[in-house]
Amino acid sequence: MTRAGASIETVMTRQVVLILADIPLSQAQAIARQYDYNGFPIVTIEGRLVGMITKGDLLRATRASFTDPGTWGQPVSRWMAHGVLALRPGDSLRTAVDNMADSGFRSLPVIDDAGRVVGIVSRNDLMAAVGGEVPA
Repeated sequence: MTRAGASIETVMTRQVVLILADIPLSQAQAIARQYDYNGFPIVTIEGRLVGMITKGDLLRATRASFTDPGTWGQPVSRWMAHGVLALRPGDSLRTAVDNMADSGFRSLPVIDDAGRVVGIVSRNDLMAAVGGEVPA
């Protein structure tokens, strides 16, 4: 099997920083400052994926806060991207590369059959994993 046929679970990060959908946006911003990731999966209390929030989303919230200081008290779910594209642990690296390239997302969550987040894959993860297959 070529590396592109390997499964996502071989390269995904298993320890994922998750953000609860109902916390105030200010707490999500604090988490984003603490961890230098491009995006964070947003989950229910049971750990099921319901969206993603990115640094771009937080930047738009910052802009809104200039005229509405109450922005930071709004729930994360108000600012997150809904209907997020997700991968499964058994998906191939090629599937992940195709999905990421087509969507423009910098990272994609990996979910189990119950919709719970079990990992995340970034552009860097994928580039490192398939880098050896690029022709010289």
